[in-house]
Amino acid sequence: MERLTLWQRLKPEHKVTIALKYEGRPFQHKALVNALKEECYFTQVRYGDAFDILMACDQDFLGDVFQKSITK
Repeated sequence: MERLTLWQRLKPEHKVTIALKYEGRPFQHKALVNALKEECYFTQVRYGDAFDILMACDQDFLGDVFQKSITK
């Protein structure tokens, strides 16, 4: 079974929220998306990226922004 990336596991509503939050900053949005596309475990996300996601999505725990399923 192939493991899903964090971007693939990110809940759709949070993808929209992040896109709207970074609407005027396409470089930062692209960097955040790329970081999530490169990782499969949220514990491996850099602190700054995790903080940006948590603030944009108004969450307290990074694991809550992702779907539970980790494989296709």
